[in-house]
Amino acid sequence: MKNIIILIISIFFSVQVSAQTQEVLPTDETSKTNLAGEYVYADSYFKKSKTGVILKNGLMLPFFYGWRFVVYNTEKFFIGGYGMTGQTGGPTETGTMSLGGMTAGYDFVIFDDIYMDWGLSAGGAGGKSYDGTIVTDEGGVFVEPWMGFNHKIGENTDFNYSFSFFMMPNSAAYNNNPAFNMRIDFIIN
Repeated sequence: MKNIIILIISIFFSVQVSAQTQEVLPTDETSKTNLAGEYVYADSYFKKSKTGVILKNGLMLPFFYGWRFVVYNTEKFFIGGYGMTGQTGGPTETGTMSLGGMTAGYDFVIFDDIYMDWGLSAGGAGGKSYDGTIVTDEGGVFVEPWMGFNHKIGENTDFNYSFSFFMMPNSAAYNNNPAFNMRIDFIIN
């Protein structure tokens, strides 16, 4: 299982690195015309970054909340990091779990104000829970591929919902969990 995860991460990042080295030509989305009809790059695509608030919930996962920051390296490829925390357990159990890691992805336009994005997040997570008699420690690395839809709700604000598959091989409780994520991004030019 660990070898498969390492292979997926290697393939993903090698594809993304090769995409970064290619020259980006102007398209209708990234260029504007001046009065003479010549294409002019929209510089904001190469200086754009996003910061946002995240909410994550899964079948067996705690309800996570946190923050994410990404920078666009090319017109559509972004890389960044995030951190989240959440409370585990139910009415008779208490505990917390936190996670943090790197994320990389790619987005593309579907309609005028709707984008689709996909990517991979990886990092570390850990937490502890107590049900009155037993203390459970969970922790280790995680890998989470995701795919989502991004809707513009303002000039510099986006709403994103995505579906992901949270894999944490060292954890009995949190390995192989599908999750639903909501995020509000604020674009920084």
